[in-house]
Order: sequence, then C-alpha cells, then structure tokens
Amino acid sequence: MEPDEDGFYPIYSSLSPSPKFNLLGDDLKKYNAVFSNPALLKVFTLQCDLFSLGKIKVITKAGVELPNDPAALLLNNPNAYQGNTQMLWDVMFNYMIGNVYAYLDSDVPTEDNALYILEIHKIKWPKELDKKKDKIILSKKSKKEIDDLMIEYTYEDNTHMKIPLKKIIRLTDLSNGQGNFFKGKSRIDSLYKILSNADKSLNATNINIDYSGKFMVAGQQDIENVNDELMGQDEKEDIEKKMNGKKRVHAVKSKIDIKRFVENARALGLDESYRSAYFFIGSMYNIPRDVLEAYLQGSTFDNQEKSVAKHVAYTLQPKGDDFLEALAVRFGYTDKKITICWDHLPFMQIFKKEQVNMQNTQVDILNKLLKLNVPIIEINNYLGTDFKTASYEQPKPPTGAPGGA
Repeated sequence: MEPDEDGFYPIYSSLSPSPKFNLLGDDLKKYNAVFSNPALLKVFTLQCDLFSLGKIKVITKAGVELPNDPAALLLNNPNAYQGNTQMLWDVMFNYMIGNVYAYLDSDVPTEDNALYILEIHKIKWPKELDKKKDKIILSKKSKKEIDDLMIEYTYEDNTHMKIPLKKIIRLTDLSNGQGNFFKGKSRIDSLYKILSNADKSLNATNINIDYSGKFMVAGQQDIENVNDELMGQDEKEDIEKKMNGKKRVHAVKSKIDIKRFVENARALGLDESYRSAYFFIGSMYNIPRDVLEAYLQGSTFDNQEKSVAKHVAYTLQPKGDDFLEALAVRFGYTDKKITICWDHLPFMQIFKKEQVNMQNTQVDILNKLLKLNVPIIEINNYLGTDFKTASYEQPKPPTGAPGGA
C-alpha cells in the first residue's frame, strides 16, 4: 500500500463493507497506531486499566460465590505467563482494536487448561472460511465443518501453530453481522483523519519548540542614508559568533534587531489540537468527558466518580459479561455463571449510597401508605417491593405531654 500525499499510511485498505481476512498488514497498522499515537494510547490505557480492575467470580443461580470452582481457579491464572489482571487488560485492548480471539485449549476447566488472548495480526485464516464468512448456517454438519477448519498462528520467529477454529472464542467490539460472522469492523478505521491530525499537531509542536530556541538577527539600515551599507558577510559571522558566545554583554557598531523564529507557540493552539483528539477518540469509545478529564488531569470529584461508575456499568460491564458468558458456554455451565464486577472499588460506593437513599425513601413512602390503611399488596405493587407484613405504629407523645406516661 502506498502512503498518501502526507506520507501517512491509511489504516484501512479497502472500501468493502465487510471486514477482510488475512489483511495482516492492515491489522498490524491498527496495532501500531495505538502505540505510535499518544492520544489514542491514552484512551486505550484508560479503558484497559479500568477494565483490568474487575474481579471475576463464579456464582450459583442463588448468587452464592464459589471461590474454589475450577473455572475461578483457571481464570485467576489463565496461562503460564499471565494472571487475571493482565488477561483482562488484553481482552479490553483487543476489544478496542475490534476483535477478541481467545484460545481455550480445553472445554474442561482444570488447572492443566490454558487461556490465551491471541494477537489478531498474527492470525492467518483459512481460505475456505472467506467463502462462508457471511453464509447462514442451518445444520450442525455445516457448523462442524467450519469449527474443524484450522487457522495458522504465526510467531515472531516465523514458526507456526495450527489451531482448530472450535478452540477459539470470537468476540467483536461493534458487530459480527456486518458481512463477516468471524471478524468485525474496528472503530480505529473511522479515526484515520483524527489520528493523522493528532500526529501532525505533535510534529508541529516539536518543530516549533526546536525553532523557539533560534533567533533572527538583522542589521537596521537607514533607508534615507545612501552611504549606509548593507551588512557584509564578515559582520554576519561576527554577530553569529557573539550570539553563540558566553559573554552576556556585546558592543556592536550598528543597531541590530533580534527576533525569535517562534514568538508565541501557544497562539498556534497545537496542544489544544492534541486535547481535542484525545476527547474525540474517547467519545468514540463511549467514555464520558468527565472520565476523560479525570484521567487527563489526575484528579476526581464526586460527579467524575459517578461518571466512572456509570461508565463501568454501561460500557465495561457488557463487554466483560460477553467474554465470560462465552467461557461459561464452553465449560458447559448451566447451573452457575461466571461474572465480573467492580463493586470493591471506591468509586462504585456511590451506587451503594444511592441504593441506601432509595431504600430510605421507600420506607418513608411505606409508612405514609400504611397510615392511610393501604393494603400491603397494593403497596408492594406501587413500590415494586416484596414486603410480607407491615404495620404503622403511631408515634408516642413525649413524656409529660397529655396522654403520655
């Protein structure tokens, strides 16, 4: 692929509506784009760091945690090199790239099993799959034929590993229903211009900082004096030598004018261009502005913590649920489920505080309705509660008051 007129290699490689297989260079460009653009990397690390703080649990249908369940033990140490925190970080990173491909060696959750998050740019898909990528499968036989296909996973030393498709859990960030059931589109494709502009603003900042330490020195000539000669080469070299010397005071024969190459770098708005790219990219990944500002400035307030908590509930929780539900299916878990939560983190306490406030409000309304002799069944229907019995107790008058003790 040829670079564009600005020397930037486009991240996308075709205008086809469906994601393409085996565009390893295209997938690698997305991967490298993250680590070469500070604004994009900042958004990725924010999201991945927050997601990796989640706590994985295996629970029964009744909500009882099973800390010694084989799946819980496996996910705590998913492979020979990673713990669950790093594994979760890689899951979210690949979600943000566009697709998660998790290699699960066995459908049996034992300590001998292994779970690895594959790097998409190292996957070579079988050509047979390209013909079936958008086909509707209606029989178990057809599905088994696809599951038995082998992908080729290439290591950096150019050696390969053959992996049957049935051993790979496939998840997409956006959708797998846009022309390819096995590979989804990436949000990075739509950020091409934003990333390009962010790169250019950083390059421009670097150039201006470099030139801010350089000066233009010119002789001041009297245009009305015909005998006033222009600055000669010897004078130019003498001034340059003096400007670069260690002396703080210089005596010169003629008046000279000194100006910086860059008088006011702030007026160019280059740093603001980077900030704009950061917030735009963050919004593309559904990260609230309050959350982005909290991570950019390094401080949080109540409204920002509430935004982080909502971001976890509305954006990160669904991604985690999809991943762990896919694992539960592979393990054949029907009487228990694998979950992820962030309730142990301080900013999630705001939800507990709101829940307590809501319960107090329900109790106040309950007392008012009981005072009006409203039946408990109707109260439950109104409040959405499940009280079995309740009665209103008339407040006692203070001691010494009429009717008191």
